[in-house]
Amino acid sequence: MKKLTKVALMVLAASLMVTNVTAAKKKSGSKGGDPYKNVEKQKDPKTKKVYNFDGMHVDLVDWWAGEDWEARPVASKQEEDERAYHNWLRSTYNFSFTQKQIAGWDSHPQAVSNFCITGGKQNYVFTIDGRSAIIGIRAGLFYDLSKLTCIDWSNPKWASGTEKMLNKGKSFYFMRPLQPEPRGGMFFNKRLLEEAGINPDEPYDLQAAGKWTWENFEKLVAKCTYDIDNDGINDAWGMANSSTEFLPLAAISNGTPMIGFENGKFVNNMGTEAVLEAATWAAHMATTYEMPQPEGSEWNWMYPAFIEGKVAFIADQEYHAQSNGTFSDMADDWGFVCFPKGPRSDGKYRTLHNDNMYVIPGCYDDERAEKIAKIFDLWTDKVPGYDSPDAWKEGFYPMFRDARAVDETLQYMLNTPSPRYDTFVPDINYMGSFIWTVYPGYTTPQQAYEDTKNEFQGLLDDANR
Repeated sequence: MKKLTKVALMVLAASLMVTNVTAAKKKSGSKGGDPYKNVEKQKDPKTKKVYNFDGMHVDLVDWWAGEDWEARPVASKQEEDERAYHNWLRSTYNFSFTQKQIAGWDSHPQAVSNFCITGGKQNYVFTIDGRSAIIGIRAGLFYDLSKLTCIDWSNPKWASGTEKMLNKGKSFYFMRPLQPEPRGGMFFNKRLLEEAGINPDEPYDLQAAGKWTWENFEKLVAKCTYDIDNDGINDAWGMANSSTEFLPLAAISNGTPMIGFENGKFVNNMGTEAVLEAATWAAHMATTYEMPQPEGSEWNWMYPAFIEGKVAFIADQEYHAQSNGTFSDMADDWGFVCFPKGPRSDGKYRTLHNDNMYVIPGCYDDERAEKIAKIFDLWTDKVPGYDSPDAWKEGFYPMFRDARAVDETLQYMLNTPSPRYDTFVPDINYMGSFIWTVYPGYTTPQQAYEDTKNEFQGLLDDANR
């Protein structure tokens, strides 16, 4: 796809949405009638009749939606169509459903635990993250989803990696009817590449050719690090990063996450050759090509450094590209590629997925859990007209400056799910005791591993109980 401006991408995305919905309505033959009359209604295998939930109400509970997510104004044609379809689901299957918040970020895990222990008349599907996962499974707070008969887990809408998170044999507790969210990669400033004599699309071209490696990344970074005024001090810098983004990505790009999950157990990989090699390389890159932190600056100094065009590369999360994100108003044009592959890579570009998951309280009986699960299943089906395999891209195009970031980079990230496991282990903190000492070169990776391995193993053993 040819390079598109941000405005053109927004127009393209909007036109695709309208075209898809128009096509769906034409296909149904609807002219003011039921636009979903050709959608096959699902039937209860016990009664052989269309599901009827007798007015049952289910809440999808998170920590950000407020009282009712759908009470907010409609923001796009896609949201308008989504709400229309949800209203059709409500009336067709006789249930009600809302997305709401009952506690904020800090108190959400406790709210989940309290309800799963005490129960109540409310029918909840809880959104959780790693803070609730281990505790919830250990205490038996979540329903064993493998017992459900109403859901076809082979449906590609279910992220299969989520089912395998902390599973116990055939039993599993987490579900996610969404693709993994694209996460950490490498943003690059196209103007600075050009000024260094580099084709501004070179990172994309290397990535497409399978040659976006540590070695080739370093070649570009080295060219972007130089002395402009011949005073012996570098004025142009190749990169500036948050060490907690760069080093974990370096590890997974070299084939091994810093904390892994094997045979149902968390494992400390920080002493493996792959992670030690990644940490050594990361420290080399930081001490050789990274812009020094400005005196008196805040911890997040690397973001203004990139925004102001002082550094060519920054490793960080894709959400910085959002229309209300950090890099959206940059004067310089920029692109986004995966983190480069290490020498021990399996040949695939990887990121670290850190997705929210969904659970059903274990305090419900089987019949109640089946009904809640089926309503959640129906609710999370794709809206007719937005169900093509590439429909997910439409929401991302307006966020980026070029289409290659979506069609190539984000697609690579979705093709290779790589769950982040350290967030599941209570109290483990390898930032201060490993990353923050290794990345700036204060200590060697081997020494940092030796200093932390006993403490970390104790935390992992506790999580593995």
